[in-house]
This record gives sequence, structure tokens and C-alpha cells, in this order.
Amino acid sequence: MLLTSSDSTYLVIGYGNTLRSDDGAGYLIAETVANWNLAHVQSLALHQLTPDLAEPIAHSQVVIFVDAVAKPVNTPAAIVLEQLEPNYATTFTGHYADPRSLLSLTYTLYETSPIAYRLLIPAINFSFGESLSAVTQASMSLALAKIEQLLCVSCVAEKPLKPYC
Repeated sequence: MLLTSSDSTYLVIGYGNTLRSDDGAGYLIAETVANWNLAHVQSLALHQLTPDLAEPIAHSQVVIFVDAVAKPVNTPAAIVLEQLEPNYATTFTGHYADPRSLLSLTYTLYETSPIAYRLLIPAINFSFGESLSAVTQASMSLALAKIEQLLCVSCVAEKPLKPYC
């Protein structure tokens, strides 16, 4: 395994366009987690996922990807948490990547596969602007609580070097 004692045990990657209203939810969540200043938790606020993220992913035991997703009309707003596995069938065609292809690239380059989750935040407003809809604001609070819970559950299950809890 590639981890060293100076590595982050947890990596939160929030991504989205902060100039497209609700689309910036993942980015804003990553900024909030970074402000928690937790030992062994690295948080990256990004506009998009790129292949160069394979290195910090390889240096982590648990990775949490956070993104906004369009909420279908007439459905309840709920955050969605899913555990991810690498997608080995994916090939890179440019500078953009998705979480599963990044996990695959990480394994290919570094022969390591961290535990990975994708946390999706319901969003309804993708127009130009920086204001968030009430649905997304409420969901962001739930998402932050879920991230905190994941950090604690991982502490118990994985017994990292310096646990969050």
C-alpha cells in the first residue's frame, strides 16, 4: 500500500461550478470540510475531476466524492450515498474524469484502491448565479452530517493512524 504516516487518511473531493447556482454544492461542502481543520482529513474544492487526482486518492484510505445532481421533478429531495468500485472499462478522453474512472486510474498507476463513496446532493437550479435553492441548502446540511458520520464510522471499521472520532 502506498500510504505513509504523513498521508491523509480521508480525502473529501467536492466538485462543481460555483457560478452555476446549485451546481457548486459539492465545491462548497469541500470548503466547509476544509475549514474543520481535522488531522488526517484533506478536502479539495474543485470545479471538475481531473486525472491528476489519482495521486492524492492513492495516498488516502477513504475517499468521499461530493457532487450536485439534478433532482427529478415530483420526487422528494434526498441526498444519495453510494459506495463506489473502480470502472476498469473506462478510458480517458481528455481532462475530465468521473469518480469511478479515477479509482481505476489510481489502481492502474499506484496499485491501491481506497474505500470510496459518492455523495450526491439534490439540485434544482443550474442557472448562472451564486445563490443556492432552499432544497440544495437543506441537503448540504444533511450531506455535511453524513460526511461527519462517515469519518466516524471509518474510524471504528478501519482503525486509521489518527482517527477523527
